[in-house]
Amino acid sequence: MPKSFDTISTPAVLLEQAIIENNIMRMKKLAARYRVSLRVHVKTHKIPELAHRQIRAGAVGIAVAKVGEAEIFARTGIHDIQIANLVVGEDKLRRVARLTSRCRISLAVDSTEHLKTIASVLGRKSGRLQLLAEVNSGLNRGGVDSYKELEKIFKTAASMKGINLAGLMTHAGHAYGATSKEERSHIGTMEGAMLVNYAERLRRSGYDIRIISVGSTPTANYCAAVKGVTELRVGNYIFNDMTQVALGVAPIDDCALTLMATVISVPSRDRVVIDAGSKALSLDKGAHGRNFVEGFGYIVGTGDRLSRLSEEHGIIDRPKGQYRIGDRLRIIPNHACAVMNLFDYAYLVSKRRVIEKVKIAARGRSD
Repeated sequence: MPKSFDTISTPAVLLEQAIIENNIMRMKKLAARYRVSLRVHVKTHKIPELAHRQIRAGAVGIAVAKVGEAEIFARTGIHDIQIANLVVGEDKLRRVARLTSRCRISLAVDSTEHLKTIASVLGRKSGRLQLLAEVNSGLNRGGVDSYKELEKIFKTAASMKGINLAGLMTHAGHAYGATSKEERSHIGTMEGAMLVNYAERLRRSGYDIRIISVGSTPTANYCAAVKGVTELRVGNYIFNDMTQVALGVAPIDDCALTLMATVISVPSRDRVVIDAGSKALSLDKGAHGRNFVEGFGYIVGTGDRLSRLSEEHGIIDRPKGQYRIGDRLRIIPNHACAVMNLFDYAYLVSKRRVIEKVKIAARGRSD
C-alpha cells in the first residue's frame, strides 16, 4: 500500500479521515438534538467499514438503493437495512426474502399492485419484511401523490395476512433545485409536516404508524425538526461535494472526498490538461438532472474549475493558478456518490499520509 501521495497512481479517490469523523459527529448531534433516529444512506460511500463507523456513532441502521448493495452490507454484520427503493420482480423479491433470515429489512411500496405482488411472490415470508409506504413530497419520482391513494394501500395491507406495513417514507430530492436557504428550509419543513399529517390521519383511522422516515442532506436540519418525525435518512453528508457547497449546505472545508489527478500537459497559458475525465469524475452538474454547479470539479488550492471533460482527460481553461506537468491536484467533485461508483478502491488519508486502502465493496451493484 502506498505510504504517501507521491506513490499513488492517479486518478485516485482520497477520503480525509478527520473531515469524515467531523461530518459523522455533526449529523449525530443533529439527530440527537431533535430526538430522531439516524439512518445513514450508504449508497454515497458503498464501504462497509464506513457504515460500521456510522453505526458505532449512533446510527440505528443503514439505507441502500439496491438489493445488491443490501447483500454486500448484510454480509458484514449490519442488522438493520432499509432498501429505500421500489423492488419489483420475482428474482429480486426472493433475494430480499433471503436477506430477512440474516437481518431486518425494510422496503418501500407505493401501490396496491406492488403490495399484492410482494405477498404473492413471498407468501408467508412477506411477514418478515417491514414495509414503508412511499409518499411523493415534491420530487415527483416514486411515491403516492395523495392521501386517498395512501389510505388505499393501508386498507389493502390490513386485509392481507402477514403484511407488516409499519409507516411512511419520503425523499424531498427537489431540494437539490433550491436557490436559497429559505427555500431549502421550506421544502424540508413541508417534507416532514406532510408525512406527520398523513400519519395522524391514518392513526385516527386505526392504523399503527410506527415509522416516519424522511430526509436528505440539504433538508436534514429542517425535516428533523418537525415534531412527529421518527427517522432522519441522510447519505451525502459524510463526504459532501460541490453540489452541497453550491446549495449552501456545506463549506469547502467540510468536503472529505477529493479526486487526486496529475497534470499531464500544459499546451498553453490558457489550457491545462489532467489525467481524470468523465470516467473518474462523472458528468454530473447537480442532482436529479438539475445542472446548477459551475464546471466539473473544484481544484483545491487554486480555486480553478474543470471546464471540460473527455472520457480520460480533464481541461482547465484560462486557469488562475500556475501548473506544471507532474503536479498532483486534489479535486472536489460535483457529486461524491457518482465518483464512488467509478472506482474499486479509495485511500483513507490524514493530510498527506495514507492510512489505509479500502475496497469500495458495493460499487457497481446496481442489481
